[in-house]
Amino acid sequence: MDAFTSFPFNRNIEFPPSSYNDFYNFSWDGDWLSESNYNELHSTWVMKAISIAIYSVTLFWGAVGNGLVIFLTGFHLKKTVTTIWYLNLAVADFVFAICLSSEILYAVLDHWPLGRALCKLDMVVPFLNMFASVFFLTAISADRCVSVVHPVWALNNRTLRLASIVAAAIWVTALTFSLPYFIFRDTEHIWDGTIQCTYNFGSEDASSLWTHRSLVITELVVGFLIPFHIILGCYCAIVIKLRGKIFGRFSRSFKIIVAVVVAFFCCWFPYHLFAIFDVLEHDNFEMKIILDIGMPLAHSLVCLNSCLNPLLYAFIGPNCRQTDCRSFLSTFKGAFSENWVVSSFSSNRNSSSTSGVESSMV
Repeated sequence: MDAFTSFPFNRNIEFPPSSYNDFYNFSWDGDWLSESNYNELHSTWVMKAISIAIYSVTLFWGAVGNGLVIFLTGFHLKKTVTTIWYLNLAVADFVFAICLSSEILYAVLDHWPLGRALCKLDMVVPFLNMFASVFFLTAISADRCVSVVHPVWALNNRTLRLASIVAAAIWVTALTFSLPYFIFRDTEHIWDGTIQCTYNFGSEDASSLWTHRSLVITELVVGFLIPFHIILGCYCAIVIKLRGKIFGRFSRSFKIIVAVVVAFFCCWFPYHLFAIFDVLEHDNFEMKIILDIGMPLAHSLVCLNSCLNPLLYAFIGPNCRQTDCRSFLSTFKGAFSENWVVSSFSSNRNSSSTSGVESSMV
């Protein structure tokens, strides 16, 4: 939501007035008025208007789209390992989208009216979404990799019970990594009578700066780099195992999950990049301008990711131009198919049962 860990570390800032919340003036410093060629107040309001607009779009489409996915995978379709993954992925995005309502309120009022407890929870949700989403994408990729590389084992052990246990473990792990944001988030009473929801690392010394940097490094390594390399390794293993026999003939459901993975990392990469820039020691005015403009835009891109998946489910595939309600729902359901690859080579040779499993489980 607002700020993430790239915004909060105020280095003894007492001015400008705190009525503009920390999400929009995260990098202002004591000599902000000394640069006559940069109208930071104007920039603040422009970025604020853009953020509110993106929050509103994400709130609506994220709630509607992910709500539809939850309904289909949780109550309408037959329960499979694949629907378990997509159901939990949609729940993470749905909660994130709904909680953006508090961010819209905060941005409009320049004041946090919801109390200390909700202030803390408000910061847990986006990181819970980040960790849960990337862990579920990793689980989906690993599931499909195992189904191709070890198809016999997958047939015997790829069960609903195992998938449910893994899903529960992912939520517990994601919540564990999100707890520090609950601890360090707090409300602050400002001299003008407003209340701000900000980070509180204790004291403005080297230890608090190290805590801030540790959180950013954890986000990058655990929430981005490690999952990215695991997912990349899984799809490389699939291609190597199939030796190109069905390359280019992947089914729609397989293309969708690849698109979802690519979209996630593209949407989160700018945030992690700017987060690293922000925690580095820098007094460069050009970098300050880049962060003032780039960080809110990077955060907005993260928000949009939570409403992007349902659009990918609906519009990737040969039926994307059909607009009637029945075909739309059919297309949506097809995204969660267990048939991941079109069999294109088993008919060209006398394949073993194992190769047959490979062709149907990618």
